[in-house]
Amino acid sequence: MSSLWLLMLLMLLVAVVFVFLATGKQRRYQKRQDENQRWYEQRLSELEEERSQHGLPEEDYQHAKQELDKTFLNDSQDVEESVNWQRAPVIVPVILLVAISSGLYWAFGSWQLQLQAEDAREQLPELGKKLLQQQSQQASREDLNTFALGLRQKLMREPDDAVAWWIYAGLMVDLGAGEEADKAFQKALELEPDRVNTLVSYSRFLLMSGVEGGQPKAARMLAHALQQEPDNIEALSLLGFVAFERQDWEQAINAWQLLKQRLPENSNRYQAVVNALENAKTQQEKSEVELKVTVKLSDGMRRYLPADGTIFVYVTGSEQPMPAAVIRQSVGEFPVTVTLSNNNAMLPDYKLSDLDEWLVHARISQDEKIDRQEGDLEAETVAIQADGSTELTLTLSTRIDE
Repeated sequence: MSSLWLLMLLMLLVAVVFVFLATGKQRRYQKRQDENQRWYEQRLSELEEERSQHGLPEEDYQHAKQELDKTFLNDSQDVEESVNWQRAPVIVPVILLVAISSGLYWAFGSWQLQLQAEDAREQLPELGKKLLQQQSQQASREDLNTFALGLRQKLMREPDDAVAWWIYAGLMVDLGAGEEADKAFQKALELEPDRVNTLVSYSRFLLMSGVEGGQPKAARMLAHALQQEPDNIEALSLLGFVAFERQDWEQAINAWQLLKQRLPENSNRYQAVVNALENAKTQQEKSEVELKVTVKLSDGMRRYLPADGTIFVYVTGSEQPMPAAVIRQSVGEFPVTVTLSNNNAMLPDYKLSDLDEWLVHARISQDEKIDRQEGDLEAETVAIQADGSTELTLTLSTRIDE
């Protein structure tokens, strides 16, 4: 009701100001007209005095009077036009606009927001209990927003409450406000850098959000958390995940081995950890595969051997021409023996261990290009199953002639 009365008062103020402006315009118009009338009467009296006392001819008198009448008429018209089209001072509408905007904002903006914030702060304990009794995913968005608003009011009064900042960060994650969540997590850690729950929650947020540099930062925080609590289940689980994503199979296996020992065997999580552990071991075995290749040069090709040539030994997939591993070196004495492994990959996500079948190539290029071109010497490509460490011999017996 008070907002309605305020709006009516503001509308009345607008009406009063416009009436004032209109009245002022009328007064200015009347004043100019009166001044013009006095000037006309004074000039006409002077002409009559010239005619009666100084003998001004009648013809000259009538001509002067006609000019005076014309001037009076033109001046009256100019006065009317100047007053009708005169713009009000700029400061008046500006002040009026500011006053109206401020009033409306106070009535319908800040006033209502402040009431909502105070109400949210009062509901904070009750909402906190309610949200603790149910998963945040099951809580209504309205309850989460109200709880977040109440927490913001609390943090404005108590900015050094690390636990409140941690809870607020979690709420921002649930509400999809990633940037606010990140700031709140950082604030919580500034206040309590050794708090394990904050370290683990912030790490999970970084890993799930996929922010740049999130993985190494999460790994550091998880290591710090495990220094405080070596048996922390969440920290061990996340550390294993980080190591697996970074293809650090040994660290992933160690983390998940420890986690497996701390979980009850009849839990669903236990079986998930067993599966992840087996996967990490399989990936570790595959990452350790090696292919030892010995390259020979046939007697018929020795005369074509370029003095400054480059020998390439590489492996491709049956459906992918891009080399999964490659070794290049200057031509020297034959035979040449090289060992290919994941360390010789050209791309971080395409390695020997990613292939089920290897196509093994050997070529001598006249320059430093791996592309097949006229004059190069090559061996027949050999296909083998990628089933562990293997040894193979290739013979350079063909000269490319295009």
